[in-house]
Amino acid sequence: MDSSLTHTQLSTMTEILQKAAQKVGVSTEDFEHWKNLLSSHIDTFFTDNHPIPFNAVESQLGDLAHILNNIRAYIFIKDINGCYTYANRLALELMNCRLEDIIGQNDSAFFSTDTVNDIYQNDQKVLLDGLTIESEEVLNPNSVSEQRVYWAVKTPLYDKQGKIRGLCGISTDITERKQIEDSLRGNQELLATVLDNIGACIYMKSTDGRYLYANAATATLHHLRPECLIGLKDNKFFTETSIENFKILDEQVLGTQSKVAGMEVFQLLGQEPRYYWSVKVPLQQANGKIYAILGMSTDITERKRLEDELLRLATTDELTNLYNRRHFLSLAEQTLSRSRRYNEPLALFMCDIDFFKHINDTFGHAVGDQVLQKVADIIRSTLRDTDIAGRIGGEEFAILLVQTNLTNAHEVAERLRQKIEDSRIHLEDGQLVPLTISIGVSIPVYPLETLATLLQHADQGLYQAKRSGRNKVCIA
Repeated sequence: MDSSLTHTQLSTMTEILQKAAQKVGVSTEDFEHWKNLLSSHIDTFFTDNHPIPFNAVESQLGDLAHILNNIRAYIFIKDINGCYTYANRLALELMNCRLEDIIGQNDSAFFSTDTVNDIYQNDQKVLLDGLTIESEEVLNPNSVSEQRVYWAVKTPLYDKQGKIRGLCGISTDITERKQIEDSLRGNQELLATVLDNIGACIYMKSTDGRYLYANAATATLHHLRPECLIGLKDNKFFTETSIENFKILDEQVLGTQSKVAGMEVFQLLGQEPRYYWSVKVPLQQANGKIYAILGMSTDITERKRLEDELLRLATTDELTNLYNRRHFLSLAEQTLSRSRRYNEPLALFMCDIDFFKHINDTFGHAVGDQVLQKVADIIRSTLRDTDIAGRIGGEEFAILLVQTNLTNAHEVAERLRQKIEDSRIHLEDGQLVPLTISIGVSIPVYPLETLATLLQHADQGLYQAKRSGRNKVCIA
C-alpha cells in the first residue's frame, strides 16, 4: 500500500464508499462495520493531515489494508496522469495481477480499447475539472470474456498546495442488478402495453378514492393523459349518483377484504349514463392493511341494452306493451305469495272487451289492434306503478292490485270501466268505434287461496258481467 496516503484522502475514501454503498444497496450494517474500522485506523495513523512514517505504524497499516481488501467494492487510486498507485484485492482480481504489477500502469494495460476510452472520459472530469462524479461504467477486462457493469464514484485527491494530484475511486459490480432491472423494465413495458391495449378501464385507487394508476382506456374515458389522473378523485368527472354507486362495491371490498364484482353506472358530468361490469380487489400491505383498490371495469352498455330488449320481448305483449300471459302469471304468483305471507289485501280483475269480434269483423283487424292498444293505454293510466297488468288472451286482460281491499278494488274497476266507455276510436272516414269492457273482480281468502282459484273466481265475475248485459263490474 502507498504510504503517502493522508488523513484527508482516506476520509474522502470513506465518504465515496458510503455513496457507492447507498447506490448499489450494500447493507447499511455491513458498510458501517467497515467504515467504523477504517475511520478508527485513520484517526490513529494521522494527526493534522500529516502522514506518520510508515515504520511507526506498520502493524496498523496491515490492519487498514485488511479492511480495504475485505470491503466488497473495487477501490483504487490514480495519479494525475491516470496511472494506478493503489488497488485493493477485489480490483487486483478484476485485472488479474498483483499490486506491484499495477503500480504506474494505466487502464490500457488491463482493459479493451472501448473500455479505456470510457474510463478516460470520466477520469478527466475528475482530474481536470475537480468534479466528484457518479456514473455507470461498462468494463471489459482483458482477463475475462464478458462485459460487466459497475457503478463508479470518483473524487479528486489534492496535495498540500491544494492542487489535484490524483483521484480515488470506488466501483461496485451492478451487472446482476442491471440485468434484473432490465428484466423488470421489460416486464413493466410489456405489462403497460398489455394494459393500455385492453378495452377495459383498469385503475388503482387509494382507500380515500384518489387515482394511483390509470391505463389508457381509463384516461381516454376522462379525456386526460394517464399521469394527469393521479391524485384526482371521481367527483371531478362523475355525477353524484355514480359516485354513490361506486361506493357500494368499494365498501364491500374494504369490508370483506376480498374480490367483489357487480354492475356500476358510469355517468360522466353532462353525459348519458353507461353501464360497466366492474371487478375490484383489495391491495394489502404485509400487515394485511388495505392501502388501495385495484379495479377493472368493462363497458357493457350495448350488451345490457340487448339483454333488456330480449327480456322485454320475452315478458311483454308486443302489441299492447303490457306483460304477456306467462310473465303476468309468474308475477301474480309471486305477489300472491307475498301478500299471503304478510296477510295483505289484494284484488284481481279479469277484463274482456265487449263485442271485440264484431269490431274486427266490421272494421278489420287493424282497427281491432287500435282498440287493444287504446284499452291497454287506459289501463296503464288508471293503475299505480305497483299494480300489475297483462294481456292474457286475444281481447282479455288481467289486472292485479296490491294493498287493495274489495271496496277500493270496486272503485278502481268502475273508474276503469267508465274511462273506456268514454273513449272512442276515430276512423279516417269519420266513423267512431264505441268501446266498453266487462270486468270480474275477486279477492283472495287466505290461507287456502291459490292463483288458479283466484283467477277462476274472477272469471266467474266476468261471466256474470257478460251475461247481465256487458259494460259492467261484477264481484265474484
